[in-house]
Amino acid sequence: MSRRARALASPIAVVPARPRQARSLATRVRLLDAAIETLVAQGYAALTTTEVCRRAHLSQGALFKHFASKAGLVGAMAERLFSALIEDFRAAFGAVGRQSDRLGAALGQLARSFGEPRLLAALELYTAARTDPVLRAQLAPVLARHHANLMREARELFPQAAAANPDFDAVVDTVIAALQGGALGGLVTADAGTGPRSLAWLEGLLRAELED
Repeated sequence: MSRRARALASPIAVVPARPRQARSLATRVRLLDAAIETLVAQGYAALTTTEVCRRAHLSQGALFKHFASKAGLVGAMAERLFSALIEDFRAAFGAVGRQSDRLGAALGQLARSFGEPRLLAALELYTAARTDPVLRAQLAPVLARHHANLMREARELFPQAAAANPDFDAVVDTVIAALQGGALGGLVTADAGTGPRSLAWLEGLLRAELED
């Protein structure tokens, strides 16, 4: 066998290199997670590209390589944040589905979720978007998908009520709006949130509407 033939026949040890796409994705995730961390810890006013880069230990050049503007970063951050919140809901409500009192357990879990720091940070985006048309344009499609995901989870958790009650979606929307309002009020005044009495009253309404 010639030297060339032996070389071709010999096994070659190949050291797998990390693909460039994987490195790019990892960098993007670091930036998005740093943005979420900034929003949760310091609020929307402190969500600057400088602070995000500091937390991610990356340069401004790296950030703008992935996001053309701060608005693009915030839009992608919101998408990741709300996707994570849906996963949290799904995990929490998975346990609710095994409860004998599914409605009461679901409402209690949802109320606890509205006290979670990441969800409170997400609500801050709503208020910031009121006077920021660029942010509002970024958030609108993200929130539409988030709402659709919430509705799908609610229908899967209560399939019989969803099928029997034509107002099921409106009932779910009303509950979410009430809990959101309580959570926003609780950010300023400790007793303005959805307390036990308010939650019990809301549960009574739900039972009358969905369990008849």
